[in-house]
Amino acid sequence: MQKSNSGNVFEFILEHVNIVDLISNYIQVERAGKNYKALCPFHNEKTASFIVSEEKQLYHCFGCGAAGNAINFVMSYENLDYIDAVEFLADKYNLDISGFSGKNDRNNTGQLTKYYDILKDAAIYYYKNLRQNESALNYLNRRGISYETIKKFGLGFSNDAWRNLLDKLKNKYSISELEAVGLCLPNKDGTSHYDRFRNRIMFPIINPKGKIVGFGGRVMDDSLPKYLNSPETDVFNKSRTLYGLNLAKNVLNQKKQLIIAEGYMDVITLHTNGFENAVATLGTALTSDHARLMKRYADEVVLCYDSDFAGQKAALRSLDILHGIIEKVKVVVLGENLDPDDFLKKYGSEAFKEKVETALTGTEFKLNHLKQGYNLNDESSKIEFLSKAVSVISEIENNFEKNLHIERLGELLGVNTEMIAQEVFKGQYKKEIKYGFNDKNKSVQIPKVSHEKKKYLENQLIAYYIHNHQTVSDTQKKLIQSFHFSHEMQPVFDYIFDYFKTKETFSKQDIIENADLDISKMLIEVLDDYSGDTDEIDIELIMHNIIIISLDDEIETLKLKLKDASNAQELFKVIQDKMRLKQDLTMKMRHRKFKN
Repeated sequence: MQKSNSGNVFEFILEHVNIVDLISNYIQVERAGKNYKALCPFHNEKTASFIVSEEKQLYHCFGCGAAGNAINFVMSYENLDYIDAVEFLADKYNLDISGFSGKNDRNNTGQLTKYYDILKDAAIYYYKNLRQNESALNYLNRRGISYETIKKFGLGFSNDAWRNLLDKLKNKYSISELEAVGLCLPNKDGTSHYDRFRNRIMFPIINPKGKIVGFGGRVMDDSLPKYLNSPETDVFNKSRTLYGLNLAKNVLNQKKQLIIAEGYMDVITLHTNGFENAVATLGTALTSDHARLMKRYADEVVLCYDSDFAGQKAALRSLDILHGIIEKVKVVVLGENLDPDDFLKKYGSEAFKEKVETALTGTEFKLNHLKQGYNLNDESSKIEFLSKAVSVISEIENNFEKNLHIERLGELLGVNTEMIAQEVFKGQYKKEIKYGFNDKNKSVQIPKVSHEKKKYLENQLIAYYIHNHQTVSDTQKKLIQSFHFSHEMQPVFDYIFDYFKTKETFSKQDIIENADLDISKMLIEVLDDYSGDTDEIDIELIMHNIIIISLDDEIETLKLKLKDASNAQELFKVIQDKMRLKQDLTMKMRHRKFKN
């Protein structure tokens, strides 16, 4: 029997998992100096900015900011919570963590394994019930669900009884464990428990790892609530779970497209009709966690909600959630207030396929929905619509797409497209370039030097030193090298100084790949602030300011020592010398500024 271990299970996992080995199972990594580099799996990029440090057992992306250890990587890539990520790594590397115990069940990963076992046993029980219940089988048959589909989705049935499941499982599991996974509830006075799901078609909710995490139950009549879902538990998070993803992920090899529906029956009907890339949220609105989960599997998401008012509002909300996470998003408009299940039964799979192929882009859907609320024959209404439409178009990142919608909006309203373009592009608008299509970055505005912020001065100095290393004089280099930088920036400058001992030209990629992660992060921050535009930096002025600040620090330190010093007269002379030096430098700076 495994002995209980009071240590930290997370530290145990990190000690036994090499982050380079782990990440190389997901993406291609290659050695780059003391680190490893790769294309970031969390955002689209062409140049590798994802760095893995074997020494520190950490990763960091200088493009999107993703960072962390092995557990964090699995959480982000597999869309798991912290506990599930630990269990995932333990399974993957054959690490026995059953002896670890925590202050509560959530910290006991051995207990989570039992929860999965309970839910699996419950699913088998419900499945057997369905096979023996004629009315439930007839209901599913009327809905067009075959025996093969029942097996594929593991559908079941909960009897119309108060304690059937409890009586079945109570000898194997405790009541508290059954309650913890949402299968039973206590009565009002807490003296007994009863089954949560009664007289319902049961839909097991299965995560991408193939483990049952909860259930959805649907009535077969008009009673309410129509659907009842498992509550949030230690193994079930509605905001991070998609129904049907365990099946859909297996068909995304050629076309990485997911269809998002609203309910269990929609997903099952879509799969039955050949659209096996369909998934659904679970009684909750689409969340950013859902979006990140979908990004792992798909490049394109097609929203296919009910065509009623509520469904279209949900589509609009989902577009906002998906923006910036999923690059390509489209919306299917079925019409006639139909949901996917109804549409497929009425028109068939070919008609639905055409709907998907001609789905609207997110912007098209937003503009079409917006247009419905305005009478475009009325001038004041047209102006209000135009103002809001311009706001929608302005959110588009791709300038080609912006121009396309500017043209369409101009044709629709009979408005000069140049006027629309001016409103869409604002400060980027160029009359000589059609509709302001100008990708040239604005020059970075470097603010006036602050005499109080040493770090800001150091950032400017380092940025200048990097971008103008070949033109910095030997005298300036020696002076800069003699500076006492702040505790945070000293290792950064030391790295840059050593870098130019062997390199003549600067490479941002070299720094990212070869520097310590902490140094790399600070360097990238400095470089991003100035983006190569250091023409406005007065290097002499910067150095003078840094020297003056250093002198101020030294003078204050000496004054404190002066009170109790046995050599007070000698210290006082040193202070006077430093004050005169500061005064001389200040006068030089004023003279320089006056000349300029």
